[in-house]
Amino acid sequence: MKKLFVEDLKVGDSVFGELFAVKNYKKTATRNNRPYIDITLSDKTGLIKGKIWSDDMKNCETVEEADIVSVSATVEEFNGPQLRVTNLSKIEKYEADDFMATSNFDIEEMWKEIGQYRSKIKNNHLKKLLDNIFDDKFTKRYKESAAAFVVHHAYRGGIQEHVLDMLAMADGVLKRYPKLNADLLITGIIVHDIGKVFDYETGTTITMTFEGRMLGHIFMGAEYVKSHAPKDMPQDLLDEVLHMILSHHGTLEFGSPVPPKTAEAVALSYLDYASFKINPAYNTIQKSEEGVQFTEYNRHLGVEFYRSPYLDELTNEDIPF
Repeated sequence: MKKLFVEDLKVGDSVFGELFAVKNYKKTATRNNRPYIDITLSDKTGLIKGKIWSDDMKNCETVEEADIVSVSATVEEFNGPQLRVTNLSKIEKYEADDFMATSNFDIEEMWKEIGQYRSKIKNNHLKKLLDNIFDDKFTKRYKESAAAFVVHHAYRGGIQEHVLDMLAMADGVLKRYPKLNADLLITGIIVHDIGKVFDYETGTTITMTFEGRMLGHIFMGAEYVKSHAPKDMPQDLLDEVLHMILSHHGTLEFGSPVPPKTAEAVALSYLDYASFKINPAYNTIQKSEEGVQFTEYNRHLGVEFYRSPYLDELTNEDIPF
């Protein structure tokens, strides 16, 4: 049973024979042509970058992404904690649950909640589209899949949690804008990231598939949805669903081949962005140590977060402001 986790590592620590999953592994060289290996290791509590310098490479096996490895290292400071790995070897026996982070929400309960939103859809073409997509095999993959490689909802069940974030926020949007097409928005939210099922392998850690690297989740998602459209579905309705997938990153510079051109697509794009930003901010604060005023620097969001006193179990009346 693993006892030392990434979240426990502090600058100055020494690590002897501890187990981690390989997130990234890349052979490279310094400007002086000195070989070294860039490695990122992970477990269910997070990830940490590391280096294997040329002097230590003879003591380190060549490994691949998703391998579980035994590591000896020292924790140094380089824009946060970083491992200097001195010994590394692949192992075969381990507890898989120690390495893959999972949503704090129950995976089956999340799927039931998504089903409640699906039951609100009145348009028969959209209902049939979702029925065609979510057969038993695909549903299993969707329920387990992560929503990202690193930044947000990057854990088992992440897509479902991300989708439910957006659906919950959409309730308020639909209340304020009653002429938005609720059926279309709900459907678009459920399928907007469906390509990530093919983008990532969710095993001992999250890794990118060859297909994901070559094609990307936006193209794969649109293609998969189009291939499962009912034969009698009006083309303009299908095009609106596909447009929501293709435009959900908002702009061409962020990877969408088209910008949002319907009110529902605009709403989806901003709901996606809100969930994408709030999730890592919230998790960074929740995982911070009690008693600190600011969290460690979050390099993806570019800030240290203020850790408000309310996190220390204070009631509203006790909060000092």
